[in-house]
Amino acid sequence: MTQILQVDEARALVRIRCRPLPEVETVALADALGRFLAVEVASTTPWPTTDRSAMDGFAMATCGRGIRAGEEFPLRGAALAGHPFDGELAVGDAVRIMTGAVVPAGADVVVRVEDSSGFEGDVVTVNADVPPGDNIRPMGSEVAAGTRLLERGRRIHAAEIGALAVLGHAEVAVVRRPRVAILATGDEVVGVDREPAPHQVRDSNSWALAAKVLECGGIPTRLGIAADEEGPLREALRRGLEEHDLLVTIGGVSKGTHDLVHTTLAELGVGRVFHGVALKPGKPTFFGVREVAPTGGGAACHVLGLPGNPASACTTFDLFAVPLLHALVGAPEPVDVQVRPAGVPPRRNWRAQAIPGRLEVDADGVLRAVLAELRPSGDPFGLLEGDGYGLVAGDRDPGAEGSIGFVRYATGGSR
Repeated sequence: MTQILQVDEARALVRIRCRPLPEVETVALADALGRFLAVEVASTTPWPTTDRSAMDGFAMATCGRGIRAGEEFPLRGAALAGHPFDGELAVGDAVRIMTGAVVPAGADVVVRVEDSSGFEGDVVTVNADVPPGDNIRPMGSEVAAGTRLLERGRRIHAAEIGALAVLGHAEVAVVRRPRVAILATGDEVVGVDREPAPHQVRDSNSWALAAKVLECGGIPTRLGIAADEEGPLREALRRGLEEHDLLVTIGGVSKGTHDLVHTTLAELGVGRVFHGVALKPGKPTFFGVREVAPTGGGAACHVLGLPGNPASACTTFDLFAVPLLHALVGAPEPVDVQVRPAGVPPRRNWRAQAIPGRLEVDADGVLRAVLAELRPSGDPFGLLEGDGYGLVAGDRDPGAEGSIGFVRYATGGSR
Protein backbone atom coordinates (compact mmCIF):
# COMPACT_ATOMS: atom_id res chain seq x y z
CA MET A 1 0.00 0.00 0.00
CA THR A 2 1.32 3.45 -0.86
CA GLN A 3 1.72 6.39 1.49
CA ILE A 4 -1.35 6.89 3.64
CA LEU A 5 -2.90 10.32 3.14
CA GLN A 6 -4.74 12.51 5.59
CA VAL A 7 -8.47 12.83 4.94
CA ASP A 8 -8.27 16.44 3.75
CA GLU A 9 -5.41 15.60 1.39
CA ALA A 10 -7.33 12.70 -0.11
CA ARG A 11 -10.53 14.71 -0.56
CA ALA A 12 -8.58 17.50 -2.26
CA LEU A 13 -6.99 15.03 -4.68
CA VAL A 14 -10.41 13.68 -5.63
CA ARG A 15 -11.56 17.17 -6.57
CA ILE A 16 -8.34 18.03 -8.41
CA ARG A 17 -8.34 14.88 -10.53
CA CYS A 18 -12.06 15.00 -11.34
CA ARG A 19 -13.04 16.18 -14.83
CA PRO A 20 -16.39 18.01 -15.00
CA LEU A 21 -18.92 16.56 -17.40
CA PRO A 22 -19.11 18.60 -20.63
CA GLU A 23 -22.54 17.40 -21.77
CA VAL A 24 -25.53 19.72 -21.37
CA GLU A 25 -29.18 18.69 -21.59
CA THR A 26 -32.28 20.82 -21.94
CA VAL A 27 -35.20 19.65 -19.82
CA ALA A 28 -38.67 20.96 -19.15
CA LEU A 29 -39.04 23.02 -15.98
CA ALA A 30 -41.25 20.26 -14.55
CA ASP A 31 -38.32 17.82 -14.91
CA ALA A 32 -35.60 20.10 -13.55
CA LEU A 33 -36.01 19.35 -9.83
CA GLY A 34 -32.81 17.86 -8.41
CA ARG A 35 -30.73 18.60 -11.51
CA PHE A 36 -27.67 20.91 -11.65
CA LEU A 37 -27.66 24.08 -13.74
CA ALA A 38 -25.33 24.03 -16.74
CA VAL A 39 -25.43 27.82 -17.22
CA GLU A 40 -25.83 30.84 -14.99
CA VAL A 41 -29.24 32.46 -14.95
CA ALA A 42 -29.66 36.25 -14.84
CA SER A 43 -32.66 38.53 -14.76
CA THR A 44 -33.32 40.12 -18.13
CA THR A 45 -35.52 42.82 -16.56
CA PRO A 46 -35.53 44.78 -13.31
CA TRP A 47 -37.66 43.39 -10.49
CA PRO A 48 -40.23 44.58 -9.73
CA THR A 49 -40.78 45.51 -13.36
CA THR A 50 -42.85 48.53 -12.23
CA ASP A 51 -43.47 50.40 -9.00
CA ARG A 52 -45.67 48.10 -6.88
CA SER A 53 -47.71 48.60 -3.75
CA ALA A 54 -46.44 46.83 -0.64
CA MET A 55 -49.76 47.22 1.20
CA ASP A 56 -53.52 47.29 0.83
CA GLY A 57 -54.57 50.92 1.10
CA PHE A 58 -54.47 54.08 -1.03
CA ALA A 59 -52.00 55.35 -3.61
CA MET A 60 -51.79 59.15 -3.41
CA ALA A 61 -50.18 61.95 -5.40
CA THR A 62 -48.43 64.45 -3.13
CA CYS A 63 -45.69 65.85 -5.38
CA GLY A 64 -43.10 64.32 -3.04
CA ARG A 65 -44.10 66.12 0.15
CA GLY A 66 -45.70 63.20 1.98
CA ILE A 67 -48.90 63.40 4.04
CA ARG A 68 -49.85 64.84 7.40
CA ALA A 69 -52.47 63.32 9.65
CA GLY A 70 -55.95 64.75 9.02
CA GLU A 71 -55.56 65.37 5.27
CA GLU A 72 -58.38 64.26 2.99
CA PHE A 73 -58.09 62.95 -0.57
CA PRO A 74 -60.85 62.38 -3.13
CA LEU A 75 -60.87 58.85 -4.62
CA ARG A 76 -60.62 58.58 -8.41
CA GLY A 77 -60.81 54.78 -8.82
CA ALA A 78 -58.92 51.62 -7.93
CA ALA A 79 -55.70 49.81 -8.81
CA LEU A 80 -55.98 46.04 -8.41
CA ALA A 81 -53.29 43.39 -8.86
CA GLY A 82 -54.68 42.27 -12.20
CA HIS A 83 -56.34 45.52 -13.21
CA PRO A 84 -54.13 48.64 -13.10
CA PHE A 85 -55.58 52.14 -12.83
CA ASP A 86 -55.97 53.66 -16.28
CA GLY A 87 -54.63 57.19 -16.13
CA GLU A 88 -52.40 59.52 -14.14
CA LEU A 89 -53.20 60.94 -10.72
CA ALA A 90 -53.21 64.70 -10.24
CA VAL A 91 -51.64 66.11 -7.08
CA GLY A 92 -54.10 65.72 -4.21
CA ASP A 93 -55.91 62.69 -5.71
CA ALA A 94 -55.94 59.05 -4.55
CA VAL A 95 -57.02 55.59 -5.66
CA ARG A 96 -57.74 52.44 -3.72
CA ILE A 97 -54.85 49.97 -4.23
CA MET A 98 -54.16 46.36 -3.31
CA THR A 99 -50.88 44.66 -2.41
CA GLY A 100 -48.82 43.92 -5.53
CA ALA A 101 -50.78 46.25 -7.78
CA VAL A 102 -49.00 48.69 -10.09
CA VAL A 103 -48.69 52.14 -8.52
CA PRO A 104 -50.42 54.61 -10.88
CA ALA A 105 -48.45 57.30 -12.65
CA GLY A 106 -48.29 60.43 -10.51
CA ALA A 107 -48.66 58.57 -7.18
CA ASP A 108 -45.68 58.80 -4.84
CA VAL A 109 -46.91 57.25 -1.58
CA VAL A 110 -49.16 54.43 -0.41
CA VAL A 111 -51.11 54.82 2.82
CA ARG A 112 -52.06 51.63 4.66
CA VAL A 113 -55.76 51.12 5.06
CA GLU A 114 -55.12 50.82 8.82
CA ASP A 115 -53.90 54.44 8.80
CA SER A 116 -57.01 55.78 7.07
CA SER A 117 -60.75 56.15 7.41
CA GLY A 118 -61.21 52.94 5.39
CA PHE A 119 -62.40 51.91 1.96
CA GLU A 120 -65.97 53.18 2.27
CA GLY A 121 -66.99 56.46 0.65
CA ASP A 122 -65.57 58.70 -2.08
CA VAL A 123 -63.12 60.56 0.17
CA VAL A 124 -60.39 59.06 2.37
CA THR A 125 -58.98 60.72 5.49
CA VAL A 126 -55.40 59.92 6.52
CA ASN A 127 -54.99 59.36 10.27
CA ALA A 128 -51.18 59.37 10.55
CA ASP A 129 -48.17 61.18 9.09
CA VAL A 130 -46.82 59.26 6.08
CA PRO A 131 -43.44 60.07 4.49
CA PRO A 132 -43.08 60.23 0.70
CA GLY A 133 -42.37 56.87 -0.99
CA ASP A 134 -43.74 54.89 1.94
CA ASN A 135 -45.10 51.38 1.18
CA ILE A 136 -43.94 51.43 -2.46
CA ARG A 137 -41.61 48.79 -3.92
CA PRO A 138 -39.82 50.83 -6.61
CA MET A 139 -39.05 49.31 -9.99
CA GLY A 140 -35.72 47.47 -9.84
CA SER A 141 -35.37 47.87 -6.08
CA GLU A 142 -35.00 44.11 -5.54
CA VAL A 143 -33.14 42.97 -8.66
CA ALA A 144 -31.51 45.10 -11.33
CA ALA A 145 -31.61 43.99 -14.95
CA GLY A 146 -28.67 41.69 -15.69
CA THR A 147 -28.22 40.52 -12.09
CA ARG A 148 -26.99 36.93 -11.83
CA LEU A 149 -29.46 35.01 -9.70
CA LEU A 150 -28.40 31.38 -10.13
CA GLU A 151 -24.85 30.19 -10.73
CA ARG A 152 -23.71 27.27 -12.86
CA GLY A 153 -23.54 24.07 -10.84
CA ARG A 154 -26.32 25.06 -8.48
CA ARG A 155 -28.74 22.29 -7.63
CA ILE A 156 -32.33 23.02 -8.49
CA HIS A 157 -34.63 22.86 -5.47
CA ALA A 158 -38.14 24.28 -5.02
CA ALA A 159 -36.89 27.86 -4.57
CA GLU A 160 -34.89 27.63 -7.79
CA ILE A 161 -37.92 26.23 -9.63
CA GLY A 162 -39.93 29.24 -8.49
CA ALA A 163 -37.23 31.70 -9.56
CA LEU A 164 -36.88 30.05 -12.97
CA ALA A 165 -40.64 30.23 -13.44
CA VAL A 166 -40.69 33.94 -12.53
CA LEU A 167 -37.99 34.53 -15.13
CA GLY A 168 -39.94 32.65 -17.81
CA HIS A 169 -37.71 29.59 -18.17
CA ALA A 170 -40.06 26.88 -19.40
CA GLU A 171 -36.95 24.86 -20.27
CA VAL A 172 -33.69 24.65 -18.33
CA ALA A 173 -30.13 23.80 -19.38
CA VAL A 174 -28.73 21.23 -16.94
CA VAL A 175 -25.61 19.09 -16.70
CA ARG A 176 -26.00 15.47 -17.72
CA ARG A 177 -26.59 13.25 -14.72
CA PRO A 178 -23.44 11.36 -13.69
CA ARG A 179 -23.52 7.64 -14.48
CA VAL A 180 -22.25 5.57 -11.57
CA ALA A 181 -21.52 1.83 -11.69
CA ILE A 182 -21.50 -0.02 -8.36
CA LEU A 183 -19.85 -3.43 -8.00
CA ALA A 184 -19.93 -5.54 -4.86
CA THR A 185 -17.13 -8.11 -4.56
CA GLY A 186 -16.38 -11.13 -2.44
CA ASP A 187 -17.21 -14.84 -2.25
CA GLU A 188 -18.98 -14.20 1.05
CA VAL A 189 -21.53 -11.79 -0.45
CA VAL A 190 -24.92 -13.08 -1.64
CA GLY A 191 -28.01 -11.40 -3.06
CA VAL A 192 -30.48 -9.63 -0.83
CA ASP A 193 -33.14 -12.21 -1.69
CA ARG A 194 -31.07 -15.15 -0.45
CA GLU A 195 -30.74 -16.68 2.99
CA PRO A 196 -27.03 -16.34 3.83
CA ALA A 197 -25.07 -19.22 5.30
CA PRO A 198 -23.18 -18.55 8.55
CA HIS A 199 -20.08 -17.50 6.56
CA GLN A 200 -22.01 -15.23 4.19
CA VAL A 201 -23.63 -11.77 4.25
CA ARG A 202 -26.33 -10.19 2.11
CA ASP A 203 -25.31 -7.48 -0.32
CA SER A 204 -26.60 -4.40 1.51
CA ASN A 205 -23.81 -2.04 0.47
CA SER A 206 -24.62 -1.76 -3.24
CA TRP A 207 -28.25 -0.99 -2.41
CA ALA A 208 -27.29 1.71 0.10
CA LEU A 209 -24.75 3.31 -2.25
CA ALA A 210 -27.17 3.22 -5.19
CA ALA A 211 -29.63 5.15 -3.02
CA LYS A 212 -26.91 7.66 -2.17
CA VAL A 213 -26.15 8.14 -5.88
CA LEU A 214 -29.83 8.90 -6.51
CA GLU A 215 -29.85 11.39 -3.64
CA CYS A 216 -26.85 13.10 -5.23
CA GLY A 217 -28.62 13.41 -8.60
CA GLY A 218 -26.75 10.60 -10.35
CA ILE A 219 -27.87 7.48 -12.21
CA PRO A 220 -26.75 4.29 -10.41
CA THR A 221 -26.19 0.94 -12.11
CA ARG A 222 -25.74 -2.03 -9.80
CA LEU A 223 -23.44 -4.51 -11.55
CA GLY A 224 -24.14 -7.37 -9.16
CA ILE A 225 -21.60 -9.34 -7.14
CA ALA A 226 -18.19 -10.34 -8.45
CA ALA A 227 -16.55 -13.40 -6.94
CA ASP A 228 -12.92 -13.40 -5.82
CA GLU A 229 -11.76 -14.87 -9.12
CA GLU A 230 -9.66 -13.00 -11.65
CA GLY A 231 -11.73 -13.77 -14.75
CA PRO A 232 -15.23 -12.82 -13.49
CA LEU A 233 -13.82 -9.86 -11.54
CA ARG A 234 -11.97 -8.52 -14.59
CA GLU A 235 -15.10 -8.74 -16.74
CA ALA A 236 -17.25 -6.99 -14.14
CA LEU A 237 -14.69 -4.20 -13.70
CA ARG A 238 -14.39 -3.79 -17.46
CA ARG A 239 -18.16 -3.32 -17.73
CA GLY A 240 -18.06 -0.79 -14.93
CA LEU A 241 -15.37 1.26 -16.64
CA GLU A 242 -17.29 1.45 -19.90
CA GLU A 243 -19.76 4.32 -20.33
CA HIS A 244 -19.69 5.33 -16.66
CA ASP A 245 -18.31 8.47 -15.08
CA LEU A 246 -17.60 6.77 -11.76
CA LEU A 247 -17.04 3.14 -10.86
CA VAL A 248 -17.48 2.32 -7.18
CA THR A 249 -16.19 -1.04 -6.00
CA ILE A 250 -17.02 -2.48 -2.61
CA GLY A 251 -14.49 -4.74 -0.91
CA GLY A 252 -11.29 -6.31 -2.16
CA VAL A 253 -9.02 -3.27 -1.71
CA SER A 254 -7.13 -4.16 1.47
CA LYS A 255 -4.06 -6.38 1.95
CA GLY A 256 -5.78 -9.77 1.97
CA THR A 257 -4.49 -12.51 -0.33
CA HIS A 258 -7.79 -12.48 -2.25
CA ASP A 259 -8.12 -8.69 -2.45
CA LEU A 260 -7.67 -8.48 -6.21
CA VAL A 261 -9.52 -5.30 -7.11
CA HIS A 262 -6.75 -2.71 -7.26
CA THR A 263 -4.32 -4.94 -9.17
CA THR A 264 -7.00 -5.81 -11.73
CA LEU A 265 -7.92 -2.15 -12.09
CA ALA A 266 -4.28 -1.35 -12.87
CA GLU A 267 -4.27 -4.02 -15.58
CA LEU A 268 -7.37 -2.37 -17.07
CA GLY A 269 -5.61 1.00 -17.36
CA VAL A 270 -6.69 2.69 -14.14
CA GLY A 271 -3.95 4.94 -12.78
CA ARG A 272 -3.74 5.00 -9.00
CA VAL A 273 -4.01 8.43 -7.36
CA PHE A 274 -3.97 7.15 -3.78
CA HIS A 275 -4.53 3.92 -1.89
CA GLY A 276 -4.86 4.39 1.83
CA VAL A 277 -6.34 7.14 4.00
CA ALA A 278 -5.69 7.83 7.67
CA LEU A 279 -9.36 7.32 8.46
CA LYS A 280 -11.31 5.09 10.82
CA PRO A 281 -13.29 3.47 9.29
CA GLY A 282 -12.01 3.50 5.71
CA LYS A 283 -8.21 3.13 5.77
CA PRO A 284 -7.93 0.96 2.57
CA THR A 285 -9.85 3.44 0.35
CA PHE A 286 -8.56 3.53 -3.23
CA PHE A 287 -8.96 6.28 -5.83
CA GLY A 288 -7.83 6.14 -9.44
CA VAL A 289 -8.64 7.44 -12.91
CA ARG A 290 -8.72 5.76 -16.29
CA GLU A 291 -8.16 8.59 -18.71
CA VAL A 292 -9.72 7.07 -21.86
CA ALA A 293 -11.29 3.84 -22.99
CA PRO A 294 -8.77 1.19 -24.16
CA THR A 295 -10.34 1.25 -27.63
CA GLY A 296 -9.43 4.93 -27.96
CA GLY A 297 -11.46 8.01 -27.23
CA GLY A 298 -14.07 8.07 -24.50
CA ALA A 299 -14.29 10.17 -21.39
CA ALA A 300 -12.38 9.58 -18.17
CA CYS A 301 -13.79 7.12 -15.68
CA HIS A 302 -13.07 7.82 -12.03
CA VAL A 303 -12.77 4.83 -9.71
CA LEU A 304 -13.32 4.64 -5.97
CA GLY A 305 -12.48 1.38 -4.27
CA LEU A 306 -14.27 1.29 -0.93
CA PRO A 307 -13.87 -1.14 1.99
CA GLY A 308 -16.48 -3.85 2.30
CA ASN A 309 -17.79 -3.31 5.83
CA PRO A 310 -21.12 -1.40 5.76
CA ALA A 311 -20.03 1.52 7.94
CA SER A 312 -16.76 1.84 6.01
CA ALA A 313 -18.44 1.73 2.59
CA CYS A 314 -21.05 4.35 3.44
CA THR A 315 -18.64 6.61 5.31
CA THR A 316 -16.05 6.67 2.53
CA PHE A 317 -18.76 7.22 -0.09
CA ASP A 318 -19.99 10.31 1.76
CA LEU A 319 -16.48 11.65 2.29
CA PHE A 320 -15.07 11.00 -1.18
CA ALA A 321 -17.77 10.07 -3.71
CA VAL A 322 -20.07 12.98 -2.85
CA PRO A 323 -17.36 15.65 -3.49
CA LEU A 324 -16.48 13.79 -6.70
CA LEU A 325 -20.09 13.82 -7.91
CA HIS A 326 -20.31 17.52 -7.06
CA ALA A 327 -17.18 18.18 -9.10
CA LEU A 328 -18.57 16.25 -12.08
CA VAL A 329 -21.59 18.55 -12.31
CA GLY A 330 -19.69 21.75 -11.48
CA ALA A 331 -21.25 22.18 -8.06
CA PRO A 332 -19.35 23.97 -5.27
CA GLU A 333 -17.22 21.86 -2.98
CA PRO A 334 -19.22 20.70 0.06
CA VAL A 335 -18.29 22.57 3.21
CA ASP A 336 -18.08 20.72 6.51
CA VAL A 337 -19.99 22.33 9.37
CA GLN A 338 -17.78 23.20 12.33
CA VAL A 339 -19.51 22.34 15.61
CA ARG A 340 -18.68 21.46 19.18
CA PRO A 341 -18.89 17.79 20.20
CA ALA A 342 -21.19 16.52 22.91
CA GLY A 343 -21.71 13.18 24.57
CA VAL A 344 -19.14 10.55 25.47
CA PRO A 345 -15.82 11.34 23.73
CA PRO A 346 -14.28 8.55 21.64
CA ARG A 347 -10.93 7.03 22.42
CA ARG A 348 -8.00 8.76 20.78
CA ASN A 349 -6.75 7.22 17.53
CA TRP A 350 -3.82 8.04 15.25
CA ARG A 351 -6.29 8.18 12.36
CA ALA A 352 -9.11 10.66 11.90
CA GLN A 353 -12.37 9.15 13.09
CA ALA A 354 -15.70 9.52 11.30
CA ILE A 355 -18.29 8.85 13.98
CA PRO A 356 -22.04 8.78 13.29
CA GLY A 357 -23.92 11.50 15.13
CA ARG A 358 -26.64 14.12 15.03
CA LEU A 359 -26.63 17.89 15.15
CA GLU A 360 -28.55 19.26 18.14
CA VAL A 361 -28.86 22.62 19.88
CA ASP A 362 -28.01 22.43 23.56
CA ALA A 363 -29.63 24.35 26.41
CA ASP A 364 -27.29 27.31 25.81
CA GLY A 365 -28.30 27.53 22.15
CA VAL A 366 -24.96 26.10 20.94
CA LEU A 367 -24.99 23.75 17.94
CA ARG A 368 -23.31 20.51 18.91
CA ALA A 369 -22.61 17.13 17.36
CA VAL A 370 -23.90 14.37 19.60
CA LEU A 371 -21.69 11.44 18.61
CA ALA A 372 -22.78 7.83 18.91
CA GLU A 373 -20.76 5.25 20.78
CA LEU A 374 -18.13 3.63 18.60
CA ARG A 375 -19.32 0.43 16.99
CA PRO A 376 -17.54 -2.07 14.73
CA SER A 377 -17.40 -1.06 11.06
CA GLY A 378 -19.09 -4.34 10.19
CA ASP A 379 -22.21 -3.35 12.13
CA PRO A 380 -24.83 -2.66 9.42
CA PHE A 381 -27.05 -0.71 11.80
CA GLY A 382 -24.61 1.81 13.27
CA LEU A 383 -25.45 4.56 10.76
CA LEU A 384 -29.07 4.57 11.91
CA GLU A 385 -27.95 6.53 14.98
CA GLY A 386 -27.03 9.68 13.09
CA ASP A 387 -27.65 11.99 10.16
CA GLY A 388 -23.96 12.55 9.50
CA TYR A 389 -20.45 12.07 10.84
CA GLY A 390 -18.37 13.97 13.32
CA LEU A 391 -14.82 14.13 11.99
CA VAL A 392 -12.41 13.92 14.91
CA ALA A 393 -8.83 14.63 13.85
CA GLY A 394 -6.21 12.03 14.67
CA ASP A 395 -4.00 14.53 16.50
CA ARG A 396 -6.84 15.86 18.64
CA ASP A 397 -7.80 14.91 22.18
CA PRO A 398 -11.38 13.65 21.62
CA GLY A 399 -12.44 14.93 25.02
CA ALA A 400 -11.14 18.47 24.52
CA GLU A 401 -13.58 21.32 24.00
CA GLY A 402 -13.42 22.83 20.55
CA SER A 403 -14.89 22.49 17.10
CA ILE A 404 -14.92 19.38 14.93
CA GLY A 405 -16.03 18.93 11.34
CA PHE A 406 -19.45 17.49 10.69
CA VAL A 407 -20.35 15.89 7.35
CA ARG A 408 -23.97 15.06 6.60
CA TYR A 409 -24.94 11.80 5.01
CA ALA A 410 -25.08 11.99 1.20
CA THR A 411 -27.81 14.23 -0.18
CA GLY A 412 -25.93 16.23 -2.79
CA GLY A 413 -27.98 19.26 -1.74
CA SER A 414 -25.34 21.74 -2.59
CA ARG A 415 -26.28 25.26 -3.63
